[in-house]
Amino acid sequence: MNRPRQPNEPVVRFIADAMLGRLARWLRILGYDTAYEKVITDEALVEQAVREDRWLLTRDQNLALRRLLRGRHTLIRSDDVEGQLHQLHRDLKIDLNLTHQRAYRCADCNVTLTASSHDDAASLVPPFVAEQYRAFLQCPHCRRVYWPGTHWQDLDRRLTAVRARSLDTQP
Repeated sequence: MNRPRQPNEPVVRFIADAMLGRLARWLRILGYDTAYEKVITDEALVEQAVREDRWLLTRDQNLALRRLLRGRHTLIRSDDVEGQLHQLHRDLKIDLNLTHQRAYRCADCNVTLTASSHDDAASLVPPFVAEQYRAFLQCPHCRRVYWPGTHWQDLDRRLTAVRARSLDTQP
């Protein structure tokens, strides 16, 4: 593809620079395919973004000026993840709803999560979680198990606040 994004074209595949690890985790939780490595050279990051047709998210102004990235990046201005999500919601129109149609992804390794039976998950989660929850998702790569616990409500509350902030700042 290797072309600039069209105004109404959704961005669904990202790559985040080393300064945006928390944002990468949030985007993965939201279901966005988001590549991220803590240690990577600028050259390797740009090469991966171009090779995999990913939208680069960076805090590095010099990196954003690279010719290969023209029209294929967002320079993130905020230090906090809510501000970063607000910018992406406003500028790229990304969906900040946890109840969306995208598949959930592992926050750690970016692999699409698969449904796990209660019996399979029960041995991998604390006993009180196995007693309280019936639905589980698991990463087929790292085997981490996810469930809709109270943290999910906190994530949803924070995302609702970001969406409301976006509505308040529209022209």
